[in-house]
Amino acid sequence: MEQRIITIFYLIDEYLKTIGIKDDKRAKVSNSEILLIGYIAMEDFNGNYYKAYQYVREMKIVKMLEYTRFIRRINKLESVIEKLFLWLAELFKRLEGAQIYSVDSFPVELCQISREKRCRLYNDEKLKGFNASKNRYFYGFKVHMVVNTNKEPVFFYISEGSMHDVKASYNFLPFVPKNSIVIGDKGYVSDDLNNFLSKFGIKLSPIFRKNMKKDNEYLIKRKIRKSIETAFSIITGKFGKVIKATSIGGFLTKLKLFILTYSFDCFLKLDKDKQNLLFN
Repeated sequence: MEQRIITIFYLIDEYLKTIGIKDDKRAKVSNSEILLIGYIAMEDFNGNYYKAYQYVREMKIVKMLEYTRFIRRINKLESVIEKLFLWLAELFKRLEGAQIYSVDSFPVELCQISREKRCRLYNDEKLKGFNASKNRYFYGFKVHMVVNTNKEPVFFYISEGSMHDVKASYNFLPFVPKNSIVIGDKGYVSDDLNNFLSKFGIKLSPIFRKNMKKDNEYLIKRKIRKSIETAFSIITGKFGKVIKATSIGGFLTKLKLFILTYSFDCFLKLDKDKQNLLFN
């Protein structure tokens, strides 16, 4: 565990130096240390900041600050969390020679659908969506994600729960590497989206619906799509049924931290030579 924490801290610290994010000279705890505590919370304590805070304090891993101040500081680093994800994503794209990706989405509930009108974090009818895989409505957000065949995430986009997967795809699929094939489920069947992506040299290859023509590549697509299903299972398994937060900003920051933590896990599975490419 110590080696893992040291590696993650080094990664975060080197990246912040690379992009020129400097710590406040008055701060006793660096931004890298704040993000490290956030990582430990997601990875080892199911998103519980306080347990991670207590663990770090007992183990004397970093200098400590007041817990409420820690929460304020980590929420301010939301954009840095996104940039860290994209930094790792660039490495995953470089290492993926086949350029075959899978796209899908998973719901993240703010609260139970029966309590939507009493939700304290955020109240918006656009958050009410339908989870087709479970055949039920939910209240919250959707995480749209693209992963390669090694289960490594290269893009994510967070939308309201009501946004259709096809509509959301216009915001991130054009940035998939040129000459790539993107495999989606039947929810991504759209001639308009297919024609739009072809302008960027990207081929959309969704699994056809039952009432459409026979898909000769069905079994291959299903096998490839297991990578994104596994990724979703690991990410959602870390926070369970709900992400606990006291503000909508804190909720979204924590959600992005869960996704970044999964990216870190994928990075740690690479051999040393591939990891070193991150800094070249």
